[in-house]
Amino acid sequence: MKMSIQTGLAALAVTFMAAEAAAVQGVITMPNGSKREGDIKWVVRDKAYSITEKGRPIEMQLKPDEIADLQIPRPRELDAAIESIRQGSAAAAVPVLEKLAADYLMLQWDKPATRYLAEAHVQAGNADKAIAVCEKVIAANPEAAYLGEMAPAYWQALIKRDRLSKVEDLLSKAIKTGDRLASANALIARGDLVQAAGDTAEIAKKALRDGYLRVITLYKSERAAQPEALFKAAKCFEKLGQTQRADQLRTTLKGEFGSSEWAKK
Repeated sequence: MKMSIQTGLAALAVTFMAAEAAAVQGVITMPNGSKREGDIKWVVRDKAYSITEKGRPIEMQLKPDEIADLQIPRPRELDAAIESIRQGSAAAAVPVLEKLAADYLMLQWDKPATRYLAEAHVQAGNADKAIAVCEKVIAANPEAAYLGEMAPAYWQALIKRDRLSKVEDLLSKAIKTGDRLASANALIARGDLVQAAGDTAEIAKKALRDGYLRVITLYKSERAAQPEALFKAAKCFEKLGQTQRADQLRTTLKGEFGSSEWAKK
């Protein structure tokens, strides 16, 4: 028996709803300062947030430009998954991060979850998967390609696949935002982009001049970017045979950023 059009559409709707992420607890702040607390989710079809407030069984939809702020508690599973990746156990973390990235789409924690998921795929030699997971987030939030903590992981995956002109375009966008951390991250990625061209002394000098040293000297206040810039600059100075300068940078890295993942490499 052939399925009717109505039945087929109904089945499709059920499938779509089942695939939609479950709501999570959070607080939305409105432009007038009032707060709405309850179950919040991102509705892909409508490109809007849905909130069912505590004690009120009425679902309300709000477009992103209709809210001033969104606060979602950090998922407990995220830190354990990140630590697994840092300890070299990415395989165990991947399914957890995949679920978090899906459940928290447009709910604050999708980008950090996707960042580490992408890093895990890159470490495993699968840049295409890293690009794919990042682009799911980017489809909902185009700015995530060049702004925020997921962007550098996306750039690294693109560099691995030699999509260098795409990376250059995104780095320019990051710098144009005026966000200092985004600019610092973009300069680090520019150094990586330069080094993707080869392994010569001239290339190492250019990576230092156009990327890493600019972060170290001009973006000292952006402490989140400093450890990676220090580590990568030290590696360049080693290639140039300037071991004393490399040691100085490593001393700074371990002394000021000893708890960072870059100080442990």
